[in-house]
Amino acid sequence: MTADTAEMKALLVTHDPPMIDLLRELFAEISIVVQGCEDETSASEILSRSKLDALVLDFDNVSAPDPLVKSLRESPSNRNAVLFAAATYGAAKQKASQHGASFIFERPFVPEQVRAVLRTAYAQMLRERRKYFRLAVELSVSILRSSGEEITGKTTNLSQNGMAVLTSSPLVNGESIKIIFQVPGAKLTLSADGSVVWEDRHGKAGINFTCGSVDDQNRFAAWLDHEFYLGTSVGAGKSRAASESKD
Repeated sequence: MTADTAEMKALLVTHDPPMIDLLRELFAEISIVVQGCEDETSASEILSRSKLDALVLDFDNVSAPDPLVKSLRESPSNRNAVLFAAATYGAAKQKASQHGASFIFERPFVPEQVRAVLRTAYAQMLRERRKYFRLAVELSVSILRSSGEEITGKTTNLSQNGMAVLTSSPLVNGESIKIIFQVPGAKLTLSADGSVVWEDRHGKAGINFTCGSVDDQNRFAAWLDHEFYLGTSVGAGKSRAASESKD
């Protein structure tokens, strides 16, 4: 099984190329890939079509930050992304604050100060990423339909209250079912009430479910948290190793 912890991504909008080089290096230390952009129009297009974890906006030299922040907050996939600001002077800082910037980098950039900000921001970004975490895992699932028919299936991914499955017989969108599956490594057999929220008529389906007991739900959530943070720590370790190998 693998954790769906695809690398984090940030978009940096600035007319300061050295800033792009520095922040790209420092963000990489915590496994965040930075895409630099010097053109606001291009940046707006990227925001509209890409899933991002953060936007870094240079309020010191970007002439029109308002449309970019608006595009970020109106994007269904990016509205909860963390907004960083480069803002040195009073007016720029005030504007960054008014636009909801959570973290500010001030020129001249001091790497250790930037790292300290990033460590704090990273925890917030992880919490947001955790909300949408899907674990890519294949587990056997027993599915009992309201008709009494029992069918088998395999998960393709799993979240705290949902799963995607491949089943031996197609399910029907909206039908109520009961599911049972084993949680590996947790010594837990999970029994839950479920509802089919999508299906493709060829055996693929999405199921939302509620565990039969609060204790089971908590144990299952703890297991998923372990898998999530294991995946992110492995990714961060690889990034640090790659960075150290360059030194």
